[in-house]
Amino acid sequence: MKRFIRKKLPYILIAVQAVLILGILLYIVPGRYRLYNIVLYDAAENVPSNPLTGYAPPAERPEDCEGTDLVFILLPFSEWEPREGVFAVRELEEKYHVAAYKAAGKHAVLRFVCDLPGETEHRDIPDWLYERTGGGTVYDDESGKGYCPDYGNEDFITAHGEALRALSAWCLQDSFVAYVEIGSVGPAGIWDPAASSAAQRIPSGSLLRRFAQQYEEAFPPQSGIRLLNSAGSEMAAGGSWNDVLGDKEASWKWISESVDYGKDGQGLRADGAEKAAAKAAAGASGDRLWTREPVGGGMTGTADMEDLLMDSLSETLDQIRNSHISFIGPACPDAAQQQTNGSEMILRNVGYCIYLSRLQTTVDFIDDELDLHFTFENIGRAPMYWDWPVTMYIYDPKGNCTMEQTLDLKLSDLLPDRELTVTGSIPYSQSLLRGFRVGISIKSPDGSRYITLAQKGVLPDREGIHKVYLSPRKY
Repeated sequence: MKRFIRKKLPYILIAVQAVLILGILLYIVPGRYRLYNIVLYDAAENVPSNPLTGYAPPAERPEDCEGTDLVFILLPFSEWEPREGVFAVRELEEKYHVAAYKAAGKHAVLRFVCDLPGETEHRDIPDWLYERTGGGTVYDDESGKGYCPDYGNEDFITAHGEALRALSAWCLQDSFVAYVEIGSVGPAGIWDPAASSAAQRIPSGSLLRRFAQQYEEAFPPQSGIRLLNSAGSEMAAGGSWNDVLGDKEASWKWISESVDYGKDGQGLRADGAEKAAAKAAAGASGDRLWTREPVGGGMTGTADMEDLLMDSLSETLDQIRNSHISFIGPACPDAAQQQTNGSEMILRNVGYCIYLSRLQTTVDFIDDELDLHFTFENIGRAPMYWDWPVTMYIYDPKGNCTMEQTLDLKLSDLLPDRELTVTGSIPYSQSLLRGFRVGISIKSPDGSRYITLAQKGVLPDREGIHKVYLSPRKY
């Protein structure tokens, strides 16, 4: 009998172990496998208004800026430094309503100018600098009246650099100024010789490079402020701006030679809309400027705004789509025009538009985790150029947040019509089988602003968190 038991004992132990393992699997595996799920989301029909994109009306007109995230500050040298070494910070903030805009969480586009054509005789450089440099040209032509300074004067270049450094110090106090358009040279700061008259001469490339370098030093990449070059200029690092939207010939020339121009030196030359549309349809974005740097600009002054929003809307939209523009200003629809259908259609084609298109949950039995795979898609026309943190939140059935995790999603890599998938992980516990909720937010580093995802039927809460998933509770 004992001999029989000894012979059968290994088989008995194996059977017992098998029963135990089977029991454990019957207890654990079915529950965990019920955590597997796939959810597909639809994009909202209406494009949400989001930070750092859209219209940028003149900041001195608060009624036009009420419904926008961006405001535009066009700052003449004469206003900024009326007396040598004295910078008019208080006057700047009062004229452009800076305190109110900061309180509302808005951002600014800033352009510094030395020659702004107007209706009356005037100068846009300080009197003290005019007396020191002279050598400029008074003009009165089709562009208006004004004074073109001698950009090659060494005293002028030095004073400009000092003024720019002071302006940079004011900008870098906080995140209010988001974009700086490289201006200073040419009428309204435009470096394109085609936009100037004989009296408003644009200096040579080597001299332009000195001005561009002053901007690069005043607003380095680590400042968080994005630089934009004047149309056609490759003198500085950064994106591109031009105030020609709606002008068919000028817009397509700008798009071809600047916006869609790559590091490889290949661009959409002057072949116009047809070639741009064909390349866009082929998905051949490559290393085009807009894929890595922002594009901005205002509407043309050669056409009526009402016409651009109505009769010429189709052509206007075509230019905007192919420019991959992130903001339009300072020339843009006013408060009343912003309520029109044409204005709404334009905004649908400006900047980024991000939404969560797919969520898949899987169980990692090795690491004992529940993995959440988030697929984000950009259905806008440009990337979000600031890499704000993307955060996942986990809530228990009572609504208590039990976990936060930053996802490894770089927003600047999320190009138009591209999707990226990132994974968040939750340590497994039996409590997950009782149900949980998932939230997603994209907030500025200081937490003051957030992006509204274009989720159909899902709006962010007061903290900017979108509750995108509720797991089944009957496991």
